[in-house]
Amino acid sequence: MKLLKGKNALVTGGGRGIGREVALDFAINGANVAVCSRTKEQLDNTVQEIEKFGVKGFAIPVDLSTLDGVKECAKQYFENFDTIDILVNNAGLTHMSSVVDTPIEYAQKLFNLNIMSYYALSKEVLPKMIEQKSGSIVMTSSVNGNVYFPPKKVAYSASKAAVAAMGKCLSAELKPYGINVNVVTPAGVETKMAEDLREWGQQMPITVPPEFISPVYLFLVSDLARKKYKGRVLEVHTLCDFLPVLSEAIGEREIELKECKTIASEHLKKDQLKVFKRNSELIDFMLKYKR
Repeated sequence: MKLLKGKNALVTGGGRGIGREVALDFAINGANVAVCSRTKEQLDNTVQEIEKFGVKGFAIPVDLSTLDGVKECAKQYFENFDTIDILVNNAGLTHMSSVVDTPIEYAQKLFNLNIMSYYALSKEVLPKMIEQKSGSIVMTSSVNGNVYFPPKKVAYSASKAAVAAMGKCLSAELKPYGINVNVVTPAGVETKMAEDLREWGQQMPITVPPEFISPVYLFLVSDLARKKYKGRVLEVHTLCDFLPVLSEAIGEREIELKECKTIASEHLKKDQLKVFKRNSELIDFMLKYKR
């Protein structure tokens, strides 16, 4: 069964990394997907992959760090799709330098992309979602600004804390309209951003490929998440720590959620078990999901 059959989605930062893998998971599950970023070549490659699954793909090459870029993104999207069922605000910019050494113009661009583009693009598409009385929004935040508060990433961490707050507030505001909003907090994901951070001196010993966490987004925008997942900030960083442990313990067996809970109680640490209990349906889905 295709979880998103016939739905229309917009994914920012969709040319590479997390956004690309999210777009592909959506397409595999029956959604038409528009992807947006600055680099047309990367977007075109993603669209080619999307359309292999018999759905429509569309590339929107714009700079979302400007309000004109956000408006152009929405304009092109609605020229190609009549409805919007899913918005993934995922595009982002990072840095690794002190407040003193970070040019204020760079910090402003980071805030524009990491915060304002999420706010402004949501504002652009929400009238249609409200009219439909349905929709799902997922925003990519980070452990930085929510769990860890590192030096030399002040602007980035502040922007990601803002995204988490934005998601929670937006969820409360949109609840009467049947629109679901959630936030994802990745940690070490093997993307171009991770490569840049290593070059700048950040230690990142543990990373996962973006396709490891993209099923989280798929779950959150599907009907599977409708009852329990509203205004959540998902601890994806912790899931990445213990999912391999559960996967190894389960092996190739097909198990039900009840047995999965029993295995978790036997293999996970106390803090990990708390996260498992809050997200058992999501974890069960991730363990079973295959492209």
